Amino acid sequence: EYSKEVKRVALEIAESITESLGLDPTLCQLAHRLDGGMQTMAVNCYPPCPSPELALGLPPHSDYSCITVVLQSTPGLEIFDPRDGTWKTAPDTRGALQVHIGDHVEVLSNGTYKSVVHRAALNSRKTRISIASLHSLGMDEKMGVAKELVGGDEGKERYRESSFRDFLDSLSKNDIGTQGYKSFIDTLRIEK
Repeated sequence: EYSKEVKRVALEIAESITESLGLDPTLCQLAHRLDGGMQTMAVNCYPPCPSPELALGLPPHSDYSCITVVLQSTPGLEIFDPRDGTWKTAPDTRGALQVHIGDHVEVLSNGTYKSVVHRAALNSRKTRISIASLHSLGMDEKMGVAKELVGGDEGKERYRESSFRDFLDSLSKNDIGTQGYKSFIDTLRIEK
């Protein structure tokens, strides 16, 4: 039931994103494409760590998906703020769902929306459980910049198109936990 309801929420958010970008929903069809795409659920358990400042539950990354919906039992989700270069703990609102924009929405919007760089911090006293529901297109379906957002004042496409399979190929060649890791969205950016 949770999986079905969280998908419904993600589809409503996709419709709102389409509308906010001024895209014709009959052409963009983001919600329809997500509905026929993939939903991946990741359940993470982070036990107490005696020295949380020395370890991370999950290193910094952005999600390959279009939309990620997260439910967490205790605080620990940290969001990178590019304005001041700091990590901020996501507010602890009991039972609230947190929504992340993923790489493919950044591509679709030609950079109007930015994917959220985040990480999981550990706690010295409490176990943290998170349930992440990632919503993406089908395995080989490509996401590209919406054509309505290119040309005129908006300029050129800033991203290459890609699929979930492209992400998996990139991940297999790039270890997220190592120095020199290049994020998936960085591999999609077109040099100016």
